[in-house]
Order: sequence, then structure tokens, then C-alpha cells
Amino acid sequence: MRVCIDSNQFIFGISGTNPASEKLMAILPFLEVVIPRLVLQEVSRNLSKTQVKSFYALLKHARVKIVEEPVPADLVNKYVSLGLREKADAFIGAFVEWQNAAFLISSNRQFLAELSTKSFQVLRPDEFLTRHFLER
Repeated sequence: MRVCIDSNQFIFGISGTNPASEKLMAILPFLEVVIPRLVLQEVSRNLSKTQVKSFYALLKHARVKIVEEPVPADLVNKYVSLGLREKADAFIGAFVEWQNAAFLISSNRQFLAELSTKSFQVLRPDEFLTRHFLER
């Protein structure tokens, strides 16, 4: 199962501020994860140097594909038309669809409350863990 994890989950999980995000980091090696370079940059900006080292060590032992290619503009425009902000949220929504991920794991209120798409599901980390990982 291919998933995209929003930067907020990496930040919360590595910094230890959300138990569900921490659990998500623990199962990262068992997931197929795709993230854009933008997520790496945002996580690195919001963590201490020690935490950034932990983050990269975690990525090293997981199946995380970091995508460098630009997201197609037509997909970004699609998500802008769905009501997401162009610079960040629409880009992430477009990225998830473009990469054929089944889930976007995020605590972002805009994704959770405002995004309605059939291309993928947006779940908080606790929902993802309960529905798709812990039930096995």
C-alpha cells in the first residue's frame, strides 16, 4: 500500500509531540512511502539538528521514495479549484494523486475538512493505524 505522509506527521513523530505520529514513525519500514522534496525541506526547517539527524536515519531504514520531479501543473490547478492553497496544500494533494498513493496521512485541517476527492483518502495518523495497520 502506497502512502504519502505530510510533513506535520514527521515533525510530530520525531519531536515526540503526538503519540500516533510516533507510532507511524515506528511502522515506517513496513510502508511504501512517497514524499516530495518539499516535505524534506519543511521537516528539516522545523526540527533541531539532532532531530533532523534522527529523521534522516529513519528514512534510511524505510522504503521512502523521495520524488524530485515537478508535479504536473494541471494537477496542482485541479486541487486549487477544489479549494486548497496553491503553494503548499494544492501541491501536496496533486502530488498524492500523481504518485497513485492510496492515502495521505496528515493532521492538516485543510486536508481533513475541505478536501473531497476520490483519488485518495486523507486520514489522521490514528485513523490510518487503526483502519489499515493495527487491524491485521
